[in-house]
Amino acid sequence: MASSTSPFTAPASIASSVPPMPGLPLIGNLLEFRRDRLGLQDRAAKLGPITRLSLAHIPVYVVTCADLAHQILVDEAASFKKSPGLQFLMPLLGDGLLTAEGGTHKRHRKLLAPAFAPKRLAAYGDVMVGETLTQVASWRRGQRIDIAQEMMAMTLAIAGRTMFGADVRRDAPRVAEGLELAMRSMIESVTSPVQLGYRWPLPRHVRMRRAVAMLDQVVYRLIADGRRLGTDRGDVLSMLLLARDEDGTGLSDKQVRDEVMTLMLAGHETTANALTWSWYELGRNPGVLARLEQEIAEVVGDRRMTADDLPAMPWTAAVVDEAMRLHPPAYMMGRQALRDVTIGAHRIPERSTLLVYIRGIHRRDDYFPSPLAFKPERMLPEPKKARPRHHYLPFGAGPRVCIGSHFALMEAQLCLATMVQRARLRPLSTHVEAEPLITLRPRGGLPALVDDCR
Repeated sequence: MASSTSPFTAPASIASSVPPMPGLPLIGNLLEFRRDRLGLQDRAAKLGPITRLSLAHIPVYVVTCADLAHQILVDEAASFKKSPGLQFLMPLLGDGLLTAEGGTHKRHRKLLAPAFAPKRLAAYGDVMVGETLTQVASWRRGQRIDIAQEMMAMTLAIAGRTMFGADVRRDAPRVAEGLELAMRSMIESVTSPVQLGYRWPLPRHVRMRRAVAMLDQVVYRLIADGRRLGTDRGDVLSMLLLARDEDGTGLSDKQVRDEVMTLMLAGHETTANALTWSWYELGRNPGVLARLEQEIAEVVGDRRMTADDLPAMPWTAAVVDEAMRLHPPAYMMGRQALRDVTIGAHRIPERSTLLVYIRGIHRRDDYFPSPLAFKPERMLPEPKKARPRHHYLPFGAGPRVCIGSHFALMEAQLCLATMVQRARLRPLSTHVEAEPLITLRPRGGLPALVDDCR
């Protein structure tokens, strides 16, 4: 159970060499942080590669320099742990891969790694295409849909088949409601000026408990079904249930539950957002869509697509990559210093919180000229080779880089190409505001018309 004190503890001193963001007396930038986090971090990026915010008495350092980010995430990774803000996700995710530290994180990452090995990924491709075709088959010409909702349902179905070996389409409304409740509760807790432990019956804590109960009902049912079958069916859940350490120790239901819950959030939410933002940009850039349609027609034609087609489809990959540059689902990564550490020319005190602002790094004009323009050509193989790898961080970097990055990229490319091959979607808005929850969502979804489907 969480403590009644704040997880954010101000360090004994602050790095005076870091330029501060102007704010109000006593509360600093707290109100801006609550009302418009993206706008505040965008403004902080203009002050320098690292800027100090003040959330009341707590200094928070915003990093928008790729070199400094590399130091934090890779070179000095051992000097940091995950941001204390993740404490507010503990009721949902427990000690899963996203929140775990130290030996627990290493153990669980080792156990999960085989699930994302190349030979396993190859088997997932057909499921990804099949579930996409099922989603497209539910659309009708002239129908109005919310692309964001459709992508969430589709990627959850894919996660169900590939990760849990189950049909979870009927659970999509419950999972969507539960995850949204949990994310909004977590954001309220992080940005609240009053920090009280989880045992306090605050409205946001009540909502988190409701979300956890909704999702636990789904997850523990999947675990019970997997235990009953007791075989490796090629999915992540059965592999977790059968996994053993060198001493023969397996995972308890609670430990499996934490990993399944983490995969449910990270394994479908982020990809759904990447696909939604891809459709948003395709709607605003018809020339990019036309080139995508041409590539799919030349490589795939009218037959069913497979993962083997992807190496011959660089434009498809570039469209997804560029959408994640402009709208990275994991738009920032928090870290807390375990000791005094030097980042660039700045000495950062122990217990300081740093926010690596991925969206800000991706929108720097010295890394990506005309950064607000949607230009997939900059993500083609040759330009990518010429650019420092750490300028593009949609999956993070270092020892905590996303374990499912190859899975997510393959899924996004296969799903997008299959949808473009089979349907014509027309987003109804050319300007959608980004909403920064745990992931970066389009606020209010993405309404669209189905102009054609087959």
